[in-house]
Amino acid sequence: MFYQILRFIFRITNKFYFKNLQINGLENIPKNGPVFLAANHPSAFMDPMVIVTITKRPLFMLAKGVLFQNPFLKWLLPHLNIIPIYRSHETPELTNKNKEVFSKCYMHFAKGGAILAFPEGISLTERKIKKIQSGAARICLGAEAENNFSLDVKIITIGLNFSNPHKFQSDLYINIDKPINVSDYYDQYKQDTFKSAHALTDAIRDRLEAQVIAIQDSELDKLVSNIETIFKAQILEDLGHSPKIMAHDFNTTRQISDSVHYFLEKDPQRVENLKNKISAYLNKLENLSLDDKLIKGVEKTKPIFDIILSVFFLMLGSPFFIYGFVNNFLPFRIPFWCARGFSKRPEFHGSIAYSMGTFTFLLFYTLQILLINKLTHDWISVLAYGLSLPISGLLAFYYYKKFKSIRGSWKIFSLFYKRTTVITSVINEREIIINELEKARKEFVTYRDGPKQ
Repeated sequence: MFYQILRFIFRITNKFYFKNLQINGLENIPKNGPVFLAANHPSAFMDPMVIVTITKRPLFMLAKGVLFQNPFLKWLLPHLNIIPIYRSHETPELTNKNKEVFSKCYMHFAKGGAILAFPEGISLTERKIKKIQSGAARICLGAEAENNFSLDVKIITIGLNFSNPHKFQSDLYINIDKPINVSDYYDQYKQDTFKSAHALTDAIRDRLEAQVIAIQDSELDKLVSNIETIFKAQILEDLGHSPKIMAHDFNTTRQISDSVHYFLEKDPQRVENLKNKISAYLNKLENLSLDDKLIKGVEKTKPIFDIILSVFFLMLGSPFFIYGFVNNFLPFRIPFWCARGFSKRPEFHGSIAYSMGTFTFLLFYTLQILLINKLTHDWISVLAYGLSLPISGLLAFYYYKKFKSIRGSWKIFSLFYKRTTVITSVINEREIIINELEKARKEFVTYRDGPKQ
């Protein structure tokens, strides 16, 4: 019951926390029968909460046993269908309990249940797949072996692609692959249980790497991110793709990553030179407190018209902003303040804000609605006020983002129309970088697809 209530609440949270949440392949999760969901782990306990909310089936989840040492969590976690798994580097004295844990999983599969786990074993907000632990494969193979490989256990790999899990109104693209049939490893398991577990583990890793943007080197990831900042929108536009369709966005990032790896092998000096140019350009923007979006196409803008329009927008929207700000500031900011206070590990910040924010808003909205009810004793006013709270909060958030964009536009208009040397050089630097990126893109497409006939 507790599990179902929280799943319902966090489904609502998803609607507000994420600007875009799109799922590819949800139909690949079987509606019945034993299934093991294996996902990457970029954002601590936000990851299982998101997966629980998108699946219709009730899930049992494996979590590190050290969490159960807290008395409150020891009581709470079983009510959320969470099963402890004990790691030798954390609780070596309790690893003998894993036999009992595995037996529970076998029984759950025998009943046609679904289990969720994160086989990387650690949560880090990086665009890479960490080492995959063999526990997932051993549980699935062990369950089949206990039932003469008659269960037909499926493994479903899930790729979580956050634009930034620690940022409100960010994007999330969930990639769900077709099932891996554990029974396909029957012959290998009979010959060598150890090798079969590692073969299945490798298959899980290969699937996950195909479902996320996996860039193992951090410096290379930074370069890909910088190219995305400058060039992704143009690629999407040239291909006739919409940035609102996250599969297009994902594939474009994959193309950028693949092309960087290609040129790194073919001409590493070219990559290094381009990386230095991009870094210098972005550093100049940072020093000027400007954004690449503002530089793009600045000469095509109509500054007088844009300034008049932006002033009109700011004046018209200010009452709505004030109303939304007053009613939503504390429940919005408290979770983010607490996240940074509770944990020094950044991968937990989004999870804490996501989960705590759900309850701070529930608490504050309830108290505010009760107060209005006490003051007015008019159910129509109370209903209208209650409905206005989340709407006004989102309006205030977007008003603030628009204000920052307008402020940047005014600054760049001022710099550009004064014809300062700095802004002119920045615009020229961007044009040079775009031309080089466009040339490299055409070369990579020719290499990938072959010359046009």
